[in-house]
Amino acid sequence: MTLLIILLFLAGAGLFVYSFFAKDYQSEVDTQVSNVQINLMREINQLKDKLKEVKEGGVKRG
Repeated sequence: MTLLIILLFLAGAGLFVYSFFAKDYQSEVDTQVSNVQINLMREINQLKDKLKEVKEGGVKRG
């Protein structure tokens, strides 16, 4: 029983130390989500502009 407690304590301490050296994936995911959000906002604005042109009487051809 004592051996089990010691092993569990060592495993917990080892995982605790490992957590400081493990790669932080959260910041990577946050950056990717921000980039996708910015791209979607740009596309939505472009579609709104095109829709506005169509409503005003057609696409201007140059």
